[in-house]
Amino acid sequence: MLRDHLLDVLLPHLAAVGVEDIQVVGARVQIVASATAEAARCPDCGANSRRVHDRYRRRLADVPAGGRPVTICLTVRRFRCEVPSCTRRTFVEQVEGLTFRYGRRSWLQQVMLVAIGRFLAGRAGVRLAGMLHCAASPNTLLHRVRALPAEPPEKSPRILGVDDFALKRGHVYATVLTDIETGSVVDVLPDRTAETFTAWLQQHPGTEIVCRDRASAYAEAVRTAAPEAVQIADRFHLWLNLCKTVEKCVVAHRRCLIPPGEEDQAGVVESSPEPSAIEGKRAANIRRHFAAVHEMYDKGVAIQVISETLRMDRKMVRKYAHATTVEELMSPSRQRRSKLQSWAEYLNMRWREGCTDSGRLFREIQQRGYRGSSRSVRRWLEPLRTAESPTPKRSEAPTVRQVTSWLTRHPDNLTSGQQLRLKRVVTNCPELADLRRHIKGFAEMMKNLHGHLLPRWIKAVEGSELPPLCGFARNLRKDFDAVTAGLTLPYSSGMVEGHVNRIKYLKRQGYGRANFDLLRRRILLTP
Repeated sequence: MLRDHLLDVLLPHLAAVGVEDIQVVGARVQIVASATAEAARCPDCGANSRRVHDRYRRRLADVPAGGRPVTICLTVRRFRCEVPSCTRRTFVEQVEGLTFRYGRRSWLQQVMLVAIGRFLAGRAGVRLAGMLHCAASPNTLLHRVRALPAEPPEKSPRILGVDDFALKRGHVYATVLTDIETGSVVDVLPDRTAETFTAWLQQHPGTEIVCRDRASAYAEAVRTAAPEAVQIADRFHLWLNLCKTVEKCVVAHRRCLIPPGEEDQAGVVESSPEPSAIEGKRAANIRRHFAAVHEMYDKGVAIQVISETLRMDRKMVRKYAHATTVEELMSPSRQRRSKLQSWAEYLNMRWREGCTDSGRLFREIQQRGYRGSSRSVRRWLEPLRTAESPTPKRSEAPTVRQVTSWLTRHPDNLTSGQQLRLKRVVTNCPELADLRRHIKGFAEMMKNLHGHLLPRWIKAVEGSELPPLCGFARNLRKDFDAVTAGLTLPYSSGMVEGHVNRIKYLKRQGYGRANFDLLRRRILLTP
């Protein structure tokens, strides 16, 4: 009685079979059992049959017990179908909750592997399954996931969120559809074109509100397939677009960021950095080598002999020997000066601002069209570093990124020092002060959901002297209804953005195996 009670408690899925023996074979637990049902149902016609045709033994891998892997040696019967019209002559009985056709695992282990595959995909799932003594390959787990149903609902949710995500960043994109009210993913589309989204909306009617970003393809699809639906432009994307516009405005007034009196800061040369007196370790070495080379070269010693005597490169000795003054060796060559001549004003401005990193300066002018090498920029700056005057102090002028951040953040989130520096900037530049006022108006409108104030805000912006902000306002007019709804209704695409972030995690889990078919199922099936 105690044995039967323990079996019912620890192995409830074996209640429908007769357990004959339990033994430990090596490191594995082996359970010998047999099916005990009086009849079995034909899988084709559904009729019960009691006529046994044959018996054979199946070996099923089961969930572990006591930290040991378990194997069930189950004796099953093959029945003969007694219905004359049935096309199937014999069939094997299946034990409910334990076996399934062609399965070499118990139903309980199958369910466990399916859950592991849903949450961890292939390789990570294999590692966890191994720790649970349920050996499986990555392909096995992925096949289990692919076998699960993943069909979208027949009817679209009332409030639908749509956004794209990258399958291959910069090249291939897909679309995720989300039910904003329940927070669940509805479907995943293989691209982000208007045609695909239009076809989906036509096949799944019922959408009343669509939350989207500023993409024109989704807007066109909704207008075509669901013209009665209200489109909402997401507030996060509106603010992101405004921040990019603010940065352009700050860049256009960059000179206003430099406090008065710092424009003529000493320590920076003009178009060609050739200081009259250069000192430093490099300058001392140049003077020492120049004197040693000319001491021998003026006496008629051959360049090759000088090179061997002073242990210097032959080309370097020739360079020192042919130079008439030591200053020629310290200043950049004419070729380098000619390449950097058009960037001299920018380099001098950045040096005045306190940027002395040659690598950073090289990347900045490279983005602006410079095709030379970083070594040329480094040599250009060498006279500035070895000049008699000390390295210029970092300018008190804030960077474009700092000012953009101060303008687009809530005033309560700024420190007293940041507020003071921002006040100096807007005092020095009336245009940036005007920009700050427009940003505050848009932020209050977005926070308080006062979309009815949008026409007044656009009219005020169009009368300002900020071309990037005027362009932003014109773009709002092109999508006016959706923007007004986004600044009025409480719905947004925040839920969709959360799922996009989750999709990135699922993609990394399925690295190398995340084709669209498998990725779609994991997105839909992973909670």
